[in-house]
Amino acid sequence: MLEFSKNLKATRVACGISQKEMAKMLGISYRTYQNYELTTSNNREPDLETLCKISKILHVSIDELLDNTP
Repeated sequence: MLEFSKNLKATRVACGISQKEMAKMLGISYRTYQNYELTTSNNREPDLETLCKISKILHVSIDELLDNTP
């Protein structure tokens, strides 16, 4: 999920959305969202419902976020 963290941050920044704004749109705590973007081995991962919300907010596919391209 290291690539996910990097892709999530890069996409969010490109959209001009702050971490606090993103957390609010997702209905989660700011700290939880921060943990999604951590590039360490013990970072948190969003559940499927939250991952779907992230993809809709950022207008990218889940595959793009997960770097799951063939």
